[in-house]
This record gives sequence, C-alpha cells and structure tokens, in this order.
Amino acid sequence: MIRALAVLLLCQLAGTVLAGFLRNVPSQLRNLRARIEEADAPGSRLQAHALKGAAATVGAESLRAMALAIEQAGAAGQLDRCDELLSRAGEELERFKSSLARAGLVEGRKTNDDHSS
Repeated sequence: MIRALAVLLLCQLAGTVLAGFLRNVPSQLRNLRARIEEADAPGSRLQAHALKGAAATVGAESLRAMALAIEQAGAAGQLDRCDELLSRAGEELERFKSSLARAGLVEGRKTNDDHSS
C-alpha cells in the first residue's frame, strides 16, 4: 500500500515537472533567439545553459545536447552557429513532445510557438 502510494506520488511529481518544462521551454527558446538576434554571445551562452539544464531534468537528451552545442558556440562568440543550432533545437523539442505523446504522457499537439525564427 505504501509503495503504491509512493509510486503514485512520484508519477504526479514527474508529471508536474514535465508540464512545467513544456510550458516554459518555448519562452526559453524565444529568449535565446532574442539574445542571438541582439548579438549577445554571453547572454546566448547563459540562456543555452539554462535550457540545457531544463532539458536534462526531463530527459530530453537530444535537446540537451543541442543546448550544450549552443552554449559552447555562444562561449566562443559564434552567433551564426548558435542561430543554426537554435533551429535544430526547436526540431528536437517537437521530437521530444511527439515521443511523450506516443507514450501517452502528453496530448499529441504541436504548439503554435515559432522556435526557429
């Protein structure tokens, strides 16, 4: 009985964390886009670092790897590279959401947020 309750609570917690990620990540991507458009390499690096941590928390490994690459490009001042990678990060987010939908963890709908432009 206690074990079943613990599993239920962990599932609820995971759902809450995942919902928060899905609610906040479009804003993180928009903020990252703004830093890149403003030629703010240090800001781009910091925003990518935050995105990397969020993606790692929910197991969005491909998005985490993309955010790491953006973070490294920002640290090197390679804003053109950041811009290229940001488009791919938006694609990775959609893949992650599709995987969650196939697993029945979220509704299978694409957001109207534009992650890549």
